Amino acid sequence: MLQSLSFNILAVIAGIVINMVIGALWYSPVLFGNIWLGLTGRKSEDITREDGNKSMAFAIIPAAVAAFALALLTAVSGASTVADALILGSLSSLAFSGMSALNLVLFENRPLKLAVLNTAYFFVSWNIVSIILTLWK
Repeated sequence: MLQSLSFNILAVIAGIVINMVIGALWYSPVLFGNIWLGLTGRKSEDITREDGNKSMAFAIIPAAVAAFALALLTAVSGASTVADALILGSLSSLAFSGMSALNLVLFENRPLKLAVLNTAYFFVSWNIVSIILTLWK
């Protein structure tokens, strides 16, 4: 079954880039960076430029895995409309990222607000990526 699936690699690459851009904005002081810092107990001085650059460089890995997974889910489901894309993006972000974040709240005593903030990022990002993958065939 999977060998007959196809997707647009340029759409996947665009999804990776969009995911990274949304993440960079989401966790910047422009949007929710200061809230994120407070919820993680960190200060901006704690994050060196080198650490930030290294984290951003490695963040391409989860962005790529998510984009490829969403591309496969889009192909398997036969998604073809924005509504289809929003269902896939919403379910994926809430079921996988949201429930993983909730487990961290339950078992590691992380703040629920942090789980909501992080899950909201995935919700927004994966919905936009899912729309790109669904419409750009």
